[in-house]
Order: sequence, then C-alpha cells, then structure tokens
Amino acid sequence: MSDVVVGLDVHLKNTQVTVMKLDGEILKKERVATNKNELRRCLASVPKGSRVALESVGFCWPWIDFLKELEFEPLLANPLKVKIRAEDVKNDKVDSKTLAHLTRMNWLPTCYVPPAELRWLRSLLRHRAFRTKLSTGVKNRTKSEFRKRDITLDVDLKTKKGRVAASGLDVFEVNQNVELLELMDRQSKEIEAILKRKFGDVKPVQLLMTIPGVGFVTALTLYAEICDVKRFSNPEKLAHNAGLLTKVRQSGEHSNMGRESKGDKWLKWILVEASWSHVRNCPGGHLAKVFWDTFRRKRNSKDAIKVVARKLVNVVWAVWTYEQEFMVK
Repeated sequence: MSDVVVGLDVHLKNTQVTVMKLDGEILKKERVATNKNELRRCLASVPKGSRVALESVGFCWPWIDFLKELEFEPLLANPLKVKIRAEDVKNDKVDSKTLAHLTRMNWLPTCYVPPAELRWLRSLLRHRAFRTKLSTGVKNRTKSEFRKRDITLDVDLKTKKGRVAASGLDVFEVNQNVELLELMDRQSKEIEAILKRKFGDVKPVQLLMTIPGVGFVTALTLYAEICDVKRFSNPEKLAHNAGLLTKVRQSGEHSNMGRESKGDKWLKWILVEASWSHVRNCPGGHLAKVFWDTFRRKRNSKDAIKVVARKLVNVVWAVWTYEQEFMVK
C-alpha cells in the first residue's frame, strides 16, 4: 500500500487537491481546473496504487474511471456521513483535507461503485423514466385542452386509436401534443429493444420477473439499482439501502421511531411501483392482505403500500439470493 493518500474536492470548474502522507504531513495543496490534463499533471508525483478519495456527486463517474486509468485506487465517499465527521468550517480546502485525513485513518465512509456497464444501464433506465413522466405530462395537458373547449372525448392517449381520435378534433395544440406523444412512444420502444437485446437473458432479471406484477423493465431497474445482491447479507440491509426502514433513536430508557432513513430514491420508487402492481395482479396473495390490513389500520394508502414495499424487499432478496423462482402460496 502506498504511504500517500489524496483528497479531491471535485466541482464542475475547479478541483481542490490535497496530497497527504499517512502520518498526516501535507505534501501538496493545489487548486486545478477540473479536466484530465490538469489532474494528470497534479497527480504525476503521486505513487501508483495510492488511494484517492472524492465525494459522490452527480458527475463523479468519469473521474472515477479516469483515476482507475491512472492506476490509482479511487474511493467514493458518502457526502452525508463525511459531513458528520468534518470540521465546522466548510470550504474546498477543508473538504479536500478532510477527505485525505479520513482516508489515511481508514475512517472514510464509502459508497458502492457499480461496474461501468451497470452505470450505463442505470442512466438509460432513468432516462426512460424521465421520458415516461414527460409523456404523462403531455397526456394530462392534452386532456386539459379538451376541457377548455368543453370536448367530451374519453380516449386512451397511450393507444394509437386514441391518438387518432384526438387528432381528428383538428385542434392545433392537441395535434402538436399527439405528434410529440407519437415521437416519444417510438423512441421508448427503441430504448426497450436495446434493453431486451442486451439484458433480456440476465438470470437475476428472469428470476425477478417470476414475481407477480414485476415486468421486464421493473426487474431490470431492480437489477440495475441493486447491482449485486451479495452486498446485502440480509433483507434488512437492502431495505435500509432503499430507505424503507424508519430511524430509531434510543437513549437510556427512551426510544423514538423517526422518519424513514435516506436511501436510493430510485430503488425505493421502483419497489413502491412494483408493490402497487403486485397487489393488483395478485389480489389473493399475502402482500395484498398486508396492504388491506395496513390500510384499514392507518387509513392511508401511501403508508400501506410502503409497508408492502418493505415486505417485497424480502421477496426480491430471497428470489435473487437463492436463485429460486417465486412461488405463489
């Protein structure tokens, strides 16, 4: 192991670099432009194999790959947990130095770094989810145009028949919306074709699709967000990662159940969506019974479906871990 560590506080335009020895001595502090040439120059004197820490931000992945290319060991820090361990004074120099200190002491709270292929899959699936949300907005806007003109037209704009009927009204705004829906529908089909061609035969995806209400895209999203179920030794840890467990604060004789823990919002979203679909598709199943029992107790469908999502985590973990198809009891 190298006797040097590096802390990078990466921003869009500039990056603060702190190079530190394992005894805490700072060898270099420099602010450089966030580009490959500048980072390569700044880190040229750092021994290969050194640990380089940077915080998890939305644009961190190219820099993770670049550090690997330079033969360093990149560590992706959890920004929320780093903040707890940091100094009261916060600026780029302090943040960079804190990352280096935590790394040399082996006290850096790190995040999982998915393989490049799964990062690409996540990006494509999230792009598809964005387009689905955008498409729903266009459909709602189109129905609003109907109401403005007192037009009664009960059609499903998801279907070609419904869009043809809407176009027949000869309303300029509606016609443009229909054209946009046609384009997005065609592009969404292209995305799904790419996904099925590349990931249709992946075993975890096929296993997850045996769960009622879990289709190909849902199973693939679960696969992309979880990546490797072996990272979680039990379903509770997977539920915590999804933000489906409540925080517990205990002091002496007193304990308090707080809000849900923060986690992977995309994993939580797809588990909730899958739970709704499962309850509809398997109304006589155990999870449907859990939903209705919880709904009668809490009188809130959103709270009830989160309870189902927490139970569904157990199913997802077991099906994937033991590589056994879901069996309806």
